[in-house]
Amino acid sequence: MRAAPIALTVVAGAMLWVGSASAQMSPAQLAPIERRQPHPGASALAAAGNIVFMPVRLSLAAVGGVLGGLTGWLTAGNENAARDIWRLPPFDGQTHLEPEMMYGEEPLMIGELEFRMHVTPP
Repeated sequence: MRAAPIALTVVAGAMLWVGSASAQMSPAQLAPIERRQPHPGASALAAAGNIVFMPVRLSLAAVGGVLGGLTGWLTAGNENAARDIWRLPPFDGQTHLEPEMMYGEEPLMIGELEFRMHVTPP
């Protein structure tokens, strides 16, 4: 019965200690705030594209996970064989579209393949 209050005291003390440590950082150590131009068309296009893109990518990732696991199991637990399957381009890569991808600022990575889209004007 006495363990719960002691554990809560230790957790609360740790949280206070971590909070005070992060408060002592100087502004130069913090990451600068990025300012970017809003692109509502790219955001809407990414959201609409994700309706189709995400289910396809997630189903491919699930198939790759099963095939890689099966390959690892059939090769007596060979992790390298499983990773070879998991790193194939259809199974590896980003699972969603972002607005920055729609106007070519960031690439869409599928495996080691890199695609730059220029769907909306910069």
